[in-house]
Amino acid sequence: MNIKYYKHWADSDLGEGTAYMEVADDLVVRQVEIYGPTIVWSDRVGQSDDRFVIADQPVSSLDLGPEHEIEPSEFAEVWRKATTGINL
Repeated sequence: MNIKYYKHWADSDLGEGTAYMEVADDLVVRQVEIYGPTIVWSDRVGQSDDRFVIADQPVSSLDLGPEHEIEPSEFAEVWRKATTGINL
């Protein structure tokens, strides 16, 4: 299994923000989106806010390149804070 981590801009009804994604074999398996004070997470089982479901398109169809890759530790920290309610 090939796992990569990405950080990219995001846009929603809440405005502009940042999306963090854990990708396994071209599919997003965990995702965190941050829009100002609002932090939402989603994975293949559920999500913290029904308005923000996990990306279902292959990552290869998104505009992500090596410049968007982040370290696993950065994603792990964002995921931990998002799922435990600790402010970023």
